[in-house]
Amino acid sequence: MDKETEWYRTPISEIFKLVKSSPQGITDEEAAERLVLYGYNEIKEEKKISEILRFLSHFNDPLIYILIISGLITIFLHRYVDTTIIFLVVLVNAVMGYVQERKAEKTIESLKKIVEVKARVIRKVEKEIPAKELVPGDVIIIEAGMKVPADARLFEVRNLTVDESLLTGESTPVEKFSETILERTATERNNMVFAGTLVLEGYGKAVVVATSENTELGKIAKTVKIEKGVETPLLRRIKHLSKFIFFIIVAVSILNFIIGILRGYDPTFMFLASVSLAVAAIPESLPALVTMSLAIGVKDMAKRNAVVRKLPAVETLGSVTTICTDKTGTLTQNKMKVIRIFAGGKEYDVESKDSILSREELAEHLDIYLTIKAGYICNTAIYLLEEGEPITSGDPTEVALLEIASLAGIKKQFKIIDEIPFDPALRYMATAIKEGEFVEIYVKGSVKRILSMCRWALVEGRIVELDELDEHHIHKIASEFALQGLRVLAFAYKFVELEEFGSIEDHLDDLIFLGLQCMIDLPREECYEAIKKCKEAGVGVIMITGDHPNTALFIAKELGINGEINGRTNGSVITGYEIEKMSDEELKEVLKKTNVFARILPKMKLRIVKLLQKTLEIVAVTGDGVNDAPALKRADIGVAMGSGTEVAKESAEIILLDDNFATIVEAVDEGRNVFRKIQKILAWMLPTNVGEGLVVLAAFLLGIALPILPVQILWINTVTAVLLGTTLVFEPREPNLLKLKPITGELLNPAILFRIIWVAIVLVVCAYFLYFRYNENELLARTVAMNTIVFFEIFYLLSSRSIDLSFIKTLKFRNRAIYIGIFAMIVLQVVATYLPLFNTILYTAPLKANIWIEIVVVSSLVFLLVELEKYIKNKKFL
Repeated sequence: MDKETEWYRTPISEIFKLVKSSPQGITDEEAAERLVLYGYNEIKEEKKISEILRFLSHFNDPLIYILIISGLITIFLHRYVDTTIIFLVVLVNAVMGYVQERKAEKTIESLKKIVEVKARVIRKVEKEIPAKELVPGDVIIIEAGMKVPADARLFEVRNLTVDESLLTGESTPVEKFSETILERTATERNNMVFAGTLVLEGYGKAVVVATSENTELGKIAKTVKIEKGVETPLLRRIKHLSKFIFFIIVAVSILNFIIGILRGYDPTFMFLASVSLAVAAIPESLPALVTMSLAIGVKDMAKRNAVVRKLPAVETLGSVTTICTDKTGTLTQNKMKVIRIFAGGKEYDVESKDSILSREELAEHLDIYLTIKAGYICNTAIYLLEEGEPITSGDPTEVALLEIASLAGIKKQFKIIDEIPFDPALRYMATAIKEGEFVEIYVKGSVKRILSMCRWALVEGRIVELDELDEHHIHKIASEFALQGLRVLAFAYKFVELEEFGSIEDHLDDLIFLGLQCMIDLPREECYEAIKKCKEAGVGVIMITGDHPNTALFIAKELGINGEINGRTNGSVITGYEIEKMSDEELKEVLKKTNVFARILPKMKLRIVKLLQKTLEIVAVTGDGVNDAPALKRADIGVAMGSGTEVAKESAEIILLDDNFATIVEAVDEGRNVFRKIQKILAWMLPTNVGEGLVVLAAFLLGIALPILPVQILWINTVTAVLLGTTLVFEPREPNLLKLKPITGELLNPAILFRIIWVAIVLVVCAYFLYFRYNENELLARTVAMNTIVFFEIFYLLSSRSIDLSFIKTLKFRNRAIYIGIFAMIVLQVVATYLPLFNTILYTAPLKANIWIEIVVVSSLVFLLVELEKYIKNKKFL
């Protein structure tokens, strides 16, 4: 059987031949043979990696290598306390990574559960079997409330509607029919039913054409398996930085060893000294501080209704250059609302309760009253108000009609005596009610179908003949509404005497045209400001929807998405049918100038994401259905809706609890804040580490004794990282981060690198200046040098609260942790300087008051110089 057969375009008689079946199905014997051939109707799981290997994989990182080497070095130096601390950091990082990412492998399991259902089949006789035993050629019975067990072609339909949002992302029910579709289409295959979708109402029979991984659902599952998660920008940057630091430290340590040997030092001593230099230069606490920053970002995002499943995803949002977003429920409210009524030759805006005519006014405007009443009567949905809150059930379009009727004060005060349910083939619904001695017949349907049934029209309370000119005008009005993205329904009625009424079918001609009701899924209010912020932030927004092109374009224009964002100014909409015809290069060009895509299939969405990434875009993708899973997994950052399927959630890095696009923009702001924090940590930590390394290297270049000992270096690195470095992760968010361009560079940009170099040099100068001043007493001189470096880091920390803003401006950002940390650090240094136990361990000596003053004055030089650099830089860019 040809897997590429276009089943929706193939006549049903031909399909039965292709699958070797009939309307009575296949026999049990044939089913058994086909089960061997095609296998069970279930999605196979990938072979799982053992939990031990999964856990060990979290140690496979250059930065972790540096920490492990640091730990081994401290073992060699017999500094077992430091060894314990370093390996504890390594272990904590691995455990956190393992726990955070463990849930990601549940995606395939969630997909599998979707198809674990029963199926009613006809195998010469009707019976119920496990859905996994279905095979191509089986005839299945489709009923309201069931989950479709396989992809199948319909050949018998009665009022069948299916919720396909699982696959398409669109909440509007799909009306099914059995007729062959002659025209090739990418999305509207309404004579097919698909595995995993939900039958809302009606009845049908269909012949199975695809099972397991050959279904649309199965194809998505295979794509999710194939699509590996993309390495986040933060991980790429940290790996690059880690490799850079690693090779620099190794090179400098070897150079230090060679210099010492050439100067005649003992090789054993030089080896230990070179190890000391490596220990001084390695930023042992960097992974822990980065993890802390990300964890705090996770906590802050949770307050904004964004749950982060993978730590690096926090920062990735700050790097996003393009957001590919759904329309329904993300940009819109995910509920239909009647916003316009055309009746009696006039248009009425009815967007709010205040716009609805009062009952007295409705009595004077019979045409609009009957148009609303017709929508209320021709209806099978439920709309109730309990304590002011609506309780709804049914087709969203019909719920919208009931809502407008409720606002207009229309209540059920009639008895239904006959009804024709909505039929996609007929394109209308009719209901007859008894009103006194008369029967009123109300009809709802497509504009074309209803007008073809009308001879009259109600205009300003008078019944007038409907001529061709009037029909043309109504069609024109309806077309204008449709171009605005509105869904348009037409209404008509007729009244006959009770004794003349036999059946509703006998009275569906010469109807009186009432009017049109137009509805739409309105944009969320907060999305207007969110789109504006995206423009300011330089983040492009692309709408990718399965909805109608006119509706997509209307919402895009309403929100300003089709305005200029990252150079996209086209203002047009591209359909899935057009994309299918394009090569990758052609689509790349389209993506440069278009940001509204409609009638898009899952594979097209994935293709768009891949091509954007090839053009070096950092892409965030939103989604809520099974159809979105491959694109969510492929994206740099997958954002699932809280109300979405488990499959989407498991494929994403971030879950929005409120399904709100505006929350994504808030999360981008937080992502930029986290990136800025990590930059601050690096800008503060690396100069001191580099400076300590240079102090050791300079001693061998100058041929003098070490100004600070390895144990003192370990002390400085450990206590300053804990008491000073950790305080930076609690820094409040700086203002106007969303007005900056997306983060595209490395963690260490040229400005930060320049600061690292000159601050490290200043540290070396300050440490040696006071060391030489007191070098007559080596123990005292080393104590002075150690305290100079510590106070240098304290003053530099105050300036590092912001990379660009002056210290005065940062005072308005409340961060008590930084002052508590500084106070604790000073107390600890005093203890290390005066307590005999520490004097023995750290080789320190008590200092006089005047020496402390000199240490504070000299080390504060860095604060003044950094503030001067900021002032010059800011003045230059004013």
